[in-house]
Amino acid sequence: MKRSRYLFLLLAVFSWGLLACGRAETKQEELGEGEYFLYYTNQTFTKLGTEVYQAGDAAEPVYLAEALLKGMREAPKNMELLPVIPEEVRVVRTQLGDGGQFFVYFNAAYTAMEPIREILCRAAVVKTLTQIEGVDYVGFYINDQPLMDAASNSINLMSASSFVESSGNNTAELQHADLTLYFTDETGTKLLKTNRSVVDSTGISMESLVVKQLLAGCDEAGRYATLPKTAKALSVATRKGVCYINFDSAFMEEALNVSDYVPIYSIVNSLTELPNVSRVQISVEGVGNIKFRDSIALEQPLERRTEYIENGEETEQD
Repeated sequence: MKRSRYLFLLLAVFSWGLLACGRAETKQEELGEGEYFLYYTNQTFTKLGTEVYQAGDAAEPVYLAEALLKGMREAPKNMELLPVIPEEVRVVRTQLGDGGQFFVYFNAAYTAMEPIREILCRAAVVKTLTQIEGVDYVGFYINDQPLMDAASNSINLMSASSFVESSGNNTAELQHADLTLYFTDETGTKLLKTNRSVVDSTGISMESLVVKQLLAGCDEAGRYATLPKTAKALSVATRKGVCYINFDSAFMEEALNVSDYVPIYSIVNSLTELPNVSRVQISVEGVGNIKFRDSIALEQPLERRTEYIENGEETEQD
């Protein structure tokens, strides 16, 4: 069995679109001076909603963040909304880090939340705080220990884009997945194993979710993207252990300045962490009989290569 596994949790019927509550229909760029959205939950803990908050003279990121967190704990004006942070959960302290990183330290009561409410709480806090200029990523700590996922891996820094939103009135189930992805180092020559906890719609396959996360890049210090964000996966499908991915032309034309094998085996090694994938076939605009950068042939399915992983780390195969 693979040493690194993913797991997912279906979180009931979730509609992740924002409620039109208070001034929630106002676009964020239309907010007035010193105004911010505070994120709350509806009565059934299935949706996030917002109200506008006037922060006053709080300008420093730490003081502003603490003001917003305090506001999130107060009862919203809209009777259909509730604070998403439970009363027993307290913010012990906050800390501004380097590179747009901000850390929130909660008391131990945070871990007692039901999974659905915890994810809503996490999304609400991250979406609220990343509105602050200079805050791009938020990390959660329980006392002095990083927040852990169901597989006992620490949950990485989160940005607003870490939480998937859907529009319209249709409800959809969400899945919580713990993925093992491979990004690159500063030199662009080695693959670095990265654990990532994500939430996404159950309408997307795990293979598609892996590719989507690779295209999104990496926020962690010392880890860098392997694929251009402009690239798109036109299709992802798995048959008999082979995952077939068809990218658009940006995959080839806008490849990043990394070693030739890094983008390819970032994809292959990440996908073969899934128990149902043993090989990966990559094509571009439907054409498979090509070479990536004239060096890596793509006409045949590719197997996992561990020699490109930092420290030559081996991952057990089925």
